[in-house]
Parts: sequence; structure tokens; C-alpha cells
Amino acid sequence: MYVAARVDEEKCNGCRLCVYACPDPNVIAVIQLKKVVAIDQKRCKGCGLCATVCPKGALAVS
Repeated sequence: MYVAARVDEEKCNGCRLCVYACPDPNVIAVIQLKKVVAIDQKRCKGCGLCATVCPKGALAVS
């Protein structure tokens, strides 16, 4: 089992850098109404690339 990344919605500004950094398609989606991202917890492998590129520190693998 993998440890999936988590999003702090208060810090996320929806810039989408994490979407482009994620090696697996359709794991990270942008919620347009909230202007934040959401991570599919069942598909995320916990590689941490999204957290590495996030300029706001809104993503963490824990």
C-alpha cells in the first residue's frame, strides 16, 4: 500500500504545477469552483513529485 499525498486547501491556489509534475495521469484534478486541487487517494503512489514542485507548500506526502 502507498502513502498518498494530501492537499492543504487553505494553501493551494490551483496553479496546477502538481498536475504537470505527477507521472500518473488523472491522479490530480483541479476543482474549478474552489480553485484547488484534489488527489485521488486510491491512485496516488506517494512519489512526492507534486509536493516538490508546489510553490505554496500545499501538498505533503504523509
